Amino acid sequence: MANPRFFIDEPDEFFSGRILLPANAAKHAGRSLRLASGEIVDVFNGRGRLWRGPIGFSNESAWVDINEVEAPQTESPLRITLLQSFVSPEKTEWIVEKGVEAGMHEFVFAPAARSVTKLSGERLEKRLQRLRDIARAAAEQCGRNVVPAIRAYPSLSAAFSDSTAELKLVLAPGANAGTPPERLRPGLASVAVAIGPEGGFNAEEIAAAESFGWRAQLLGPRVLRTETAGLAAAVWLQTLAGDYPRR
Repeated sequence: MANPRFFIDEPDEFFSGRILLPANAAKHAGRSLRLASGEIVDVFNGRGRLWRGPIGFSNESAWVDINEVEAPQTESPLRITLLQSFVSPEKTEWIVEKGVEAGMHEFVFAPAARSVTKLSGERLEKRLQRLRDIARAAAEQCGRNVVPAIRAYPSLSAAFSDSTAELKLVLAPGANAGTPPERLRPGLASVAVAIGPEGGFNAEEIAAAESFGWRAQLLGPRVLRTETAGLAAAVWLQTLAGDYPRR
């Protein structure tokens, strides 16, 4: 049975001796999980390591006495970047939560011509912070010790041009069906996948992606919703070149 896990946003040097849990984590440990003093818990900071020790409680706080440190390998060997067009807040949150569980390395957001949701300035920053909180909670739940990065670009063209992934795929229902790209095999280090909004990418956006080295890819014979496509792509990629079993 896995130990209860808590995220603490502190540098590695913080995790030694006795560490206090943040107020929300202490409340969750005592009231929601009903942990008792002496039970073993794990804490992590999203940078790869994990610290372990017994939890303790007082009337006002909770703490962990660290007596172990590990660096468990829970990350996929394939770094998947999801370039997701702006969609509704509910769909975006679902995409991030499930994408973290599927092993995505990074989430990049950008506006597309058919995006109904428009974000910029302070509103965009608040949305990104909300998504980062969701990513941390998802990592805490699924056993990852690295929290994926989340950022946004002011334009789709900027996001297309800035990608340095070895293989870049833009999912397009109108693309030709065929075998996966030759480079999509075990040993591939990084892949970026671009997903359009509810109405999909238009022809100009797909052409722009291709001009920056992206390949239009048909994922399967059925049209997937924007919130489904990224997750389906992650499972496909993890099976072909990542950490999912091939058979």
